[in-house]
Amino acid sequence: MKMSLLSSFFNFRSINSRIILGAIAVVSGFMLLTGYTLSKAFYNSAHSALKERLTGQVYLLMADRELMPSLYQESPQELSVDLMHAAYSQLTGYITRADGSILWQSSFSKGESLPPVKTLQEQKIEHGKKVFQLYEVDGKSYIGLSIAIFWDLQNLQFPLIYHISDDLSDLHQQIADYQHSLWSNLILMSVSLLVFLILILRWGLKPLRDVEREIKAVEQGEQDILKKTYPDELTPLTQNINQLIQYERQQQLRYQNGLGDLAHSLKTPLAIIKAQNFNPGQPDLYLNSINDAVQRMNSIVEYQLQRAATVNSSPHMQYLPLTPIVHSLIQSMKKIYRDKAIEFKLDIAQDVKFKIDEGDFMEILGNLLDNACKWCQGQVNLMLSVNNSELHIIVSDNGPGIASDMINEITKRGVRVDQLTPGHGVGLAIVQDIVSVYNGTINFASIRAGGLQVSIHFKL
Repeated sequence: MKMSLLSSFFNFRSINSRIILGAIAVVSGFMLLTGYTLSKAFYNSAHSALKERLTGQVYLLMADRELMPSLYQESPQELSVDLMHAAYSQLTGYITRADGSILWQSSFSKGESLPPVKTLQEQKIEHGKKVFQLYEVDGKSYIGLSIAIFWDLQNLQFPLIYHISDDLSDLHQQIADYQHSLWSNLILMSVSLLVFLILILRWGLKPLRDVEREIKAVEQGEQDILKKTYPDELTPLTQNINQLIQYERQQQLRYQNGLGDLAHSLKTPLAIIKAQNFNPGQPDLYLNSINDAVQRMNSIVEYQLQRAATVNSSPHMQYLPLTPIVHSLIQSMKKIYRDKAIEFKLDIAQDVKFKIDEGDFMEILGNLLDNACKWCQGQVNLMLSVNNSELHIIVSDNGPGIASDMINEITKRGVRVDQLTPGHGVGLAIVQDIVSVYNGTINFASIRAGGLQVSIHFKL
């Protein structure tokens, strides 16, 4: 259990873990460097202050003890004032000759043993030079300061060495107390800072967790898209995710509609095959009609598969001559509805061209003509013209028409005006889908003479 928690915490594939580990490393490194720097500065400052104090005591000792013959007495005289005791109780002082023999020493109290002062070597005796020395006596640490002064006595230079010694126990204790306080405060500050950083991190990464929750909700079908308002840094991401979701749903809908459109498109060539009668005297005519229908079915399957995967028209599409396709579709309608003896009235401009896929145009016009032939009472009108930089396609019939309240409904998939008439209710929906791809408009209207008029307009 502990190993799993550690592995999840040190998972470098997690942004949260990376930032937390980075924050711990940065804060820890900064606090260690700060603690070491402050500790070193305090140590140097305390030792410098101690050395300055010792130097001041040596100067006091020099001022109180001038060179007099009494300095050579067997029993050294006491100071006029016990400077060592008055200034700092742990200080001890000595005055020695160059050979180390003591001329004078301070005392705290009678009978108390004083730590010896480490004397200078002969080669270290220089006038006025301060020499600091660290040494230990009976397990205790001391610091000593020695200054050699050359006095003129009876025309001879007589060196006296002034020694001051101090116990370092208090200084070490002071440094230890400071370091304990310093590191305690730094650790407390580090922990507090890390806690605040983690809280800020969780607050800062909350939008990412919200995105994750919304994506799961979309996957489980609880909502359609990401609905929350996110920070500016995540807005492009959430917008792209929503676009991807919508695209995938549109793609899925296109495939579903494509299956229905395929079934609907195959209805015409199947009707042609069904309407063919075999004539033993003209077998080639029968076979050619069947082959044409089969080839048409194959083209329809390929077209519908391609259309299901296509989002928009291509700007590199070539201009398509429309007149031959119109006549071909008219001939197909005559074969399918030969029992109705439909009269087709055509008003088609010559050499009309438009940037459109051949399969798309055949789907548009084929569905409109099929719908008109199905409902007409013997007459279908088709106009194909170019005017004001627009392509106009108008198909009308003299059938019963549709009620005004149904005009806005007939382009919906599965909606049929007459449930008794065979059909799937997807023909006009296919037409509207294709027209919208080419940025065209489609209008439905009932005409005075009866019947339905469908008008389609494309910008050239």
